[in-house]
Amino acid sequence: MNKQILSLHPLRDAQIETIKTAVPDVLLHIAKPEDAAPYFADAEILLAFGQTNLAPILPQAPKLRWVQALTAGVDEFLALDAFRESEILLTNVRGIHGIPIAEHVLGMILAKTRGLLTAHDNQRSKRWKGLRGVDEVYGKTAAIVGLGSVGSVIANRLKAMGMTVLGVKQSMTEEPDVDKLYQHSALFEVLPQADFVIVTLPLTPETRNLFSQKAFEAMKPSAFFVNVARGPIVNEDDLAEALRTGKIGGAGLDVFCEEPLPESSPLWDAPNLLITPHHAATSPRYMERAVEVFAENLKAYPDASKMKNIIDKKRGY
Repeated sequence: MNKQILSLHPLRDAQIETIKTAVPDVLLHIAKPEDAAPYFADAEILLAFGQTNLAPILPQAPKLRWVQALTAGVDEFLALDAFRESEILLTNVRGIHGIPIAEHVLGMILAKTRGLLTAHDNQRSKRWKGLRGVDEVYGKTAAIVGLGSVGSVIANRLKAMGMTVLGVKQSMTEEPDVDKLYQHSALFEVLPQADFVIVTLPLTPETRNLFSQKAFEAMKPSAFFVNVARGPIVNEDDLAEALRTGKIGGAGLDVFCEEPLPESSPLWDAPNLLITPHHAATSPRYMERAVEVFAENLKAYPDASKMKNIIDKKRGY
């Protein structure tokens, strides 16, 4: 019997063709989550974004063997005990986000160093006013915490800007754009060296609240902190306090503990903070790249030994 794939996200004709070219005899169904119930019973493979609620789906999908997350983050999937403890294979699209996220990080850094946000405010007020505190990134030091596929692209872009790049990751690997690599245990040795601290870690029990008061106190008072990973990696109250008291020089956040960011959050009024609404990875080529990853794995499925981006559901990444 042909494998049945259910996509809970719309696919364009070219993306459908990519899947059908990879494995011609699959049956592909596309439906919004609220309209997908008729397909759950026979679905063997599910395509869904990481924010999808699997709790009502799993009891209706006895044949489900593989979930392809259309995101890199899978922490919301793994928060469901029934899924985490099941034999259902989980893969993500790690590796497709590097280009847009690196450009987003660079944009945040340049907005800070070149005074672009102040200039924009002045423009809206029709004020011609010189900018104070404008700086260069050339010769500065950036620390990328969580040097995976995204972090490596960020390192490449920052190195091209003439920066010294430090990397923090679990394993020591060859990183051509990193001047010095450290293991996670050396994080507090790295933080005082960095003019820019960029977080690209997965959310796990070990990384939750990793950046709290202690971490901010270890940074330079002029340091600019960027999080494009997961919101709960940062203690937001501690960050807001660090910005208010000048313990660090500024921050750029694209991810938050609660999204949308509630009006009551102290971050809205924190000084020297740039907020973007979780769109660092947004790109018109996003789904094209995601489907290409899925199609390559579909060719190898069900041989998990030949598939890429398999998530260890106990470790969380």
